[in-house]
Amino acid sequence: MEQYFSIARVFESRDMSVGNRDTTCNYLHENEIHEGDEHVFFDHKLKVVSIDEKEMVFVFRGKTYKINREWQVMGTPWYGISNMYVSMSERYVFFFSAPSGEWEWDDEYAEMEDMIDEMCDNADNGDVWKNIPLAKRMMHILKDLSPMRDEGINPALRAYAIEVLLKRDTISVTDMPRIYQSFCEYYRLCRHWEMKSDYNPELERDMDKYYFRTVDEYIYKLAWIVDGKLSGHALDEWNYLSGYLKVDPIQASEEWEKVIYDVEKEVDEQLKDAPRGMGFCHAYWSAKRAALARRGIEWKSPSAMNPKVMFD
Repeated sequence: MEQYFSIARVFESRDMSVGNRDTTCNYLHENEIHEGDEHVFFDHKLKVVSIDEKEMVFVFRGKTYKINREWQVMGTPWYGISNMYVSMSERYVFFFSAPSGEWEWDDEYAEMEDMIDEMCDNADNGDVWKNIPLAKRMMHILKDLSPMRDEGINPALRAYAIEVLLKRDTISVTDMPRIYQSFCEYYRLCRHWEMKSDYNPELERDMDKYYFRTVDEYIYKLAWIVDGKLSGHALDEWNYLSGYLKVDPIQASEEWEKVIYDVEKEVDEQLKDAPRGMGFCHAYWSAKRAALARRGIEWKSPSAMNPKVMFD
């Protein structure tokens, strides 16, 4: 399936108490993208370092990014724009999407409904790790509704589907930060693209119109965390995101995300007959640490990261 590479520019201005936010998209067909090429988006150069059927590496505004073409939606931090009268800033969101008309939406919509139910069931059963491939598939379908509108699955409905998944904790932000970022970034784009006519009575009743405030906080933090250099401000944001218990920063790495599903699957099989009572967490962490070590990743468990906390 052919794709477009898309960059959305989110521009925000604020004059005293009056604010305005505007989102504009530029697109480039994959046939126009080659290693070493330079393109200009919103007056900024983008240099293609490498591209294949799975991912693209590029430099934009002096920073290097690597994006998975199948499921990832990646955002930058906010950039301030100098102006002595009005506060202005901008940020950018990158993703690949299929041209309009490439999907049979009735079938895909039914698949998404089934995936939402399965992901919620997995979360309720404590098996959030099983949602990793489902979340990637969901994001692949959702973002390929862009850049064109599809009246069957409009932006408001897409945003609501993501809202349900995030509120039900079907994705772990500390195990899958890039997937979580993708859902947050795409949710925000959908809220920018939505129209009043997108809301039917059910959406008007059920959708949290102010959930974007929670998502915006994640967007800001994750834009720093997934940058690949978890130090300074990014490490502060990771520790804040982790909550009351410290989480090993290795979990923010791309290397972690590439193997964590296989690790969890291996550990689940290894401990399938172990009683899930007192002390199980230590057996689970030990098996997980060993499985990660076999893949070249040194991981500190919650007990190692929080020595003053008693776990049972």
